[in-house]
Amino acid sequence: MLTILLALGLGSGNALAQTNDFGVGGVLDVPSARSPDEDTFSVTISRRDVADIYAISYQVLPRFEASFRYIISFPRNVKPVAGSFCDLKESYCRNQLKDRSFEVKYRLIDESEFIPEVAVGIRDILGTGVFSAEYVVANKRIGNLDLSAGIGWGRLAERSIGKNPLGYVSDQFYVRENEQGLGGEFNLRSYFRGPDIGAFGSVRYSIPQWRVDLLAAYNSDSYARERALGTLDSADPVSVGVEWEATPGVRLTASWQQGNNLALKLSAALDTGAEAPRKPPNGFGATDNLAAINTRDKTFGWFPRMAGDAEASGVLLRALREEGDGILRMRYSNMTYQMEADAIRRIMDLVELYAPRTVHTVELTGDSLALPTHTVRIARSARNRALDELMPPTITIDRPVEIERPTQLRKFKYPNADYSAGINLRTYLFDPDSPLLVRPSINVRGAVDFGGGWGLDGEWVQSLSNQFDRIKRDGNSQLPPVRTDLKRYLQEGDSGIERLAIVQRGKLGRDLYYQAFGGILEEMYSGVGAEVLWRRADLPFAVGVNVIAVQQREFDKMLGLRDYKTVIGHVSGYWATGFHNFDLAVHAGRYLAKDIGATFEIQKRFANGWSVGAFATLTDVPFEVFGEGSFDKGLIFRVPLDSYTRRNSRGAFRTILRSINRDGGRMIENWSGQLWESMRPTHGDMLENSRDRMVPDND
Repeated sequence: MLTILLALGLGSGNALAQTNDFGVGGVLDVPSARSPDEDTFSVTISRRDVADIYAISYQVLPRFEASFRYIISFPRNVKPVAGSFCDLKESYCRNQLKDRSFEVKYRLIDESEFIPEVAVGIRDILGTGVFSAEYVVANKRIGNLDLSAGIGWGRLAERSIGKNPLGYVSDQFYVRENEQGLGGEFNLRSYFRGPDIGAFGSVRYSIPQWRVDLLAAYNSDSYARERALGTLDSADPVSVGVEWEATPGVRLTASWQQGNNLALKLSAALDTGAEAPRKPPNGFGATDNLAAINTRDKTFGWFPRMAGDAEASGVLLRALREEGDGILRMRYSNMTYQMEADAIRRIMDLVELYAPRTVHTVELTGDSLALPTHTVRIARSARNRALDELMPPTITIDRPVEIERPTQLRKFKYPNADYSAGINLRTYLFDPDSPLLVRPSINVRGAVDFGGGWGLDGEWVQSLSNQFDRIKRDGNSQLPPVRTDLKRYLQEGDSGIERLAIVQRGKLGRDLYYQAFGGILEEMYSGVGAEVLWRRADLPFAVGVNVIAVQQREFDKMLGLRDYKTVIGHVSGYWATGFHNFDLAVHAGRYLAKDIGATFEIQKRFANGWSVGAFATLTDVPFEVFGEGSFDKGLIFRVPLDSYTRRNSRGAFRTILRSINRDGGRMIENWSGQLWESMRPTHGDMLENSRDRMVPDND
């Protein structure tokens, strides 16, 4: 939910948000061949008498656009048209249709002087098929005028202009199956099929000096379903509107559609791949911490002074060894900076201030979860050669190198503790009776570091207000209710222990990491488990294994346990492909409902902290046993808070958006694959992509 709010509040000037009512590139209620720049994330909210549409879209590749939407049909209970189905069956129509669906669009041809831009798309590629349609559409720009024309199948063929041309290839294309059902499945026997095709088009005229576009569209969808239900009395094919760019990336649209209803739309977009702004350190200069360090170091050397300034600005310098051959080795922890490169840059700034000129190479070993993950070597002399801009600094990124017998060591007292408290907004989405419910709460988080890799982490949730008592529907699952009991946890445990676990982390070898943990692992489960990860910072792949024995918690979210127990475990493979920032992952094993299968993940990750992706889990549970949705799937978002605050911050909002909550293919939240997720920002490719940020400019 926060992802959407951020997108609405903070548009990007480089990201186009010229979406149609369904959230993809288009005009009013028809699609076009236009699409935004790669990595553009957009949000669209459209309100019409026909339906309210809430859509999030992402330009996955330069030519490929994908959109997820939630549609509420017949949204405002307007009086049905006399004699319509809804008028005769009022009880049916009070249960408005709530539909989740996906759309994809691919740009086939780029626009040139004489050739139009051409795209092909499938609406409701996964969904119940209420708005199912396929289309091929072309756009041509003439000055400030952008024209589009296309042909469509399914709902976009209701105003027929002729027979389906694909029927000349095979008679099977004349038959379109009714795909409405559980949803979640690809219905290949409906795509581009049907007896007829329809024609649609649009006009967009831009007035740049006013930041206004004038819009008109001809829709081949006759809205037969909505007219039959009495939502619309009639449906004129022509709609007109005006669109205003309120701020860069944020657009407001008002239109008159189907000849009888006013429609409003808000769309916003931002560039998830944009370079993160570089900010000054949160603090700088001598502090009480510096004085404490110096009292322990009677020589009052340069390292304690540098360590004090580093700590004041968000980097812990843990250890140092100065070699006689001009090599300075340091172990550090990034406590503040979203990008690891910015922490390295901060250290190099301080090296310039404090380290003697005899040091010509700086070797920095960083960590994640207090485990060394990488080493960066910077040839200091190459950065300072008479301001020669043609001589880039020599930077080498390698596996972590342990500092043996450090000459300076930052000592810490154990145990030490830290805590924080903040306002949190828990959401419950897509319930057919109440699509959006919220619970504001105060979340108190605490952590204790015992040293030697041992730690304790916990979180208490104190509810301030709770709308979850409005949830009426039960899971009705044919599987063990490992997740569909969520309703009772939200209602009976609105305040309680969210997490309280002890963990021990370490290394079994240079590239082999482990963690063992036990306690209250998450909202619904307690247990014990372990994870092992083989990973090298200089290689694009990694392999992990985890095993967790769990027992379901009582609904009040205190210390009690229920009877259900199981053991889950997965073998995971990770690959940072380097292709358009894609990461791929596969997790194969046993899930909470004791089903066996695999989860497939694809994410676009950026050095600025953003990641956007999707996953799907297929197990030995048949689709009809799984229930609505057919199989577990969803979207993954990680939003770095650093881009939206004045100070440097490592904070991020990470969420998984599922279209429906079911029991098949479910894992323990936040523990499966935690080592890879936590170490990913320090991997070699992330550091390589941001090496220019590691050293001061030669000015």
